[in-house]
Amino acid sequence: MVKATRAFTSDEISAVEKATVVDSQYGQSVCFMMKGGGQTYIPLDQNSSKAVGDEINLNEASLVTLGRQGEADIYRVSC
Repeated sequence: MVKATRAFTSDEISAVEKATVVDSQYGQSVCFMMKGGGQTYIPLDQNSSKAVGDEINLNEASLVTLGRQGEADIYRVSC
């Protein structure tokens, strides 16, 4: 169940050097290369048409929060 969908904030966007689709253990994820160093991964929404290697424009993407009663929230990048 979708609990919330929101755009990335300007602070979040400015902290990211590059966001690229990569293969991960459970499908595709977005790898966020942070300007301050390090990487963060968020799974890509299953309805996305993006392919491995595609760069994500965070101004056009959104963060989706999925939830199920009794379980922790799950986050996905939708673009």
